[in-house]
Amino acid sequence: MSFLDTVARYLPQVISPTQKKLPLGTKGKWTLIVLLAYFLMKHIPLYGLGSASLSQFASLSVILGADFGSMISLGIGPIVTASIVLQLLNGSGLVKFNTSDSRGRAHYQAINKLLAIAFVVVESAVYVLMGGLSPLESLAGTSLYFTMQLVLIFQLILGGLMIMLLDDLCQKWGLGSGLSLFIAAGVSESLFIRAFSWILPAGADYPAGAFPIILQAFSAGDTGLIMVQLGAIVATIGVFMMAIYFQAMKVEIPLSFGRVRGHGMRWPLNFLYTSNIPVILIAALLANLQLFSSLADNAFGWTWANGISSWLTAPNLIGTMLQAKSLAIGSTIYLQALSYTIVLMAGSV
Repeated sequence: MSFLDTVARYLPQVISPTQKKLPLGTKGKWTLIVLLAYFLMKHIPLYGLGSASLSQFASLSVILGADFGSMISLGIGPIVTASIVLQLLNGSGLVKFNTSDSRGRAHYQAINKLLAIAFVVVESAVYVLMGGLSPLESLAGTSLYFTMQLVLIFQLILGGLMIMLLDDLCQKWGLGSGLSLFIAAGVSESLFIRAFSWILPAGADYPAGAFPIILQAFSAGDTGLIMVQLGAIVATIGVFMMAIYFQAMKVEIPLSFGRVRGHGMRWPLNFLYTSNIPVILIAALLANLQLFSSLADNAFGWTWANGISSWLTAPNLIGTMLQAKSLAIGSTIYLQALSYTIVLMAGSV
């Protein structure tokens, strides 16, 4: 037995079902269990957490399926990063796996899981030790501060391993991938809150939801804010309609038969055969880069890291134009939008 086989035996994993094809009801039940467990961990705050400077990256948390300050602060980041690194190593030939047989696939999955666990540990330590998730300020300068840092790291590692197991459970017993499920759950929750929430955030003059903002801005006569919120709503609906249209669109390819003259047919092909997984992978990778560059700036004063990450961040181009009521908003934001689009498209491809 090889070293990988020995290691794979002791890795945490979910047992595969004995049935080749599970009933739809069983898959739906386990998917619901995974979703409930995910939301439960999302609302469990980290014990001993003082300040979370990562909370400023709330938009990135949706991409990562995370909630900074909770048990799932890491989200799917370690899993995605490990998958990308291993695929690059395998594709470049530096590390070769024969995924055409079961043994090679088992080795690939074992290495992938080992890498994901390693990234869970490393990212947990980086988030805490570089000040992204800090212990209570009252403990600063005391002997308990380092102890509480270790407690926070342990909680993050535990949450990261739970996300890995929930993803494994969803893949083997549920419907589709756990990674897509977590992101879809986060996006759905974010859409509902940003559309209908009447809660007033701390230090804000308007509620969190777009429709309540429109009503309050209408009474205040703030037409600029109304235009921004209406633009966000229309853009969201437009993206949904375009996605549904392109997914349902067929391209008919005309075929003719050489042995049967005059006879032909049309073969309908899907316009899109790719899923959203490539976009999720590259978006999560860019989100990780933005997080680490911010942490490096806070911990070591590496302002150049934040400068580079700004060109890999999606700027609020439409919102800025609507707020200014003009297209003349400076060339920098247009160049940032162009660079982000190019990197995202190239990475997805």
